[in-house]
Amino acid sequence: MGMRLSERIRVVVIVVVGIMAIGLLTWGLGKLYLDLVGQSNRGKAETANYLSNDATPATDNVLVLPEVKFWFCQIGVFQSESNAQVRKEQLKVFNLKVEVISSNPWIVGYGFGHSADELKELRQSLAEKGIATIPKQVVLPERSFRVAGNGSQLTVELLTNVNTILREGLTASALVREEQVWNELAGDYSPKELVNLHQFYNNVRENSTLKDQKALSLSLFFEYQRVINKLSGK
Repeated sequence: MGMRLSERIRVVVIVVVGIMAIGLLTWGLGKLYLDLVGQSNRGKAETANYLSNDATPATDNVLVLPEVKFWFCQIGVFQSESNAQVRKEQLKVFNLKVEVISSNPWIVGYGFGHSADELKELRQSLAEKGIATIPKQVVLPERSFRVAGNGSQLTVELLTNVNTILREGLTASALVREEQVWNELAGDYSPKELVNLHQFYNNVRENSTLKDQKALSLSLFFEYQRVINKLSGK
């Protein structure tokens, strides 16, 4: 016998309700899974953000240059740079490597030492050439700034080396140290602002006597200041 209409309707209702129940169960489990995944991802994102904010960049070098005190032979003080440069050119006839080491006023200097007495012999040799001088002290305060980018480690090493020479005196070990650092770090594309400084080191090394080396050491100070001013944006 065929199934009665009422029974057929009941079967259809049961099937529909069953399908709906399975759908609701599947939706609920899916939502629970998505919520759990979302919470996990948010936790990872927060952790990554925390680590990112807490990280400290390690690409910069903080360079601290201690206070420096030294003496030089002051040859002249001028109210204009042009007059100072003229005097510098005039002294080339004596084969002297003098420097204009300050501005406004512009001071022409020569030689390097750590006391006025240490300059006596050098001043006497200048006096014999008719060049009058007075001993003058330079005091440079401690400097601290960041050095970043290509060549930063080379910059730190060279400026630290000059600072040590200015504070403690010119030594063979300081000259050797600079040459080693340059050979290790400069490479084929050394920073332009350091090339002149390295060349002055070479000039000092080429002179065999300590007296001649000291006479040239003021040029190291001049280039040292030039590099620092460039790094400081002056």
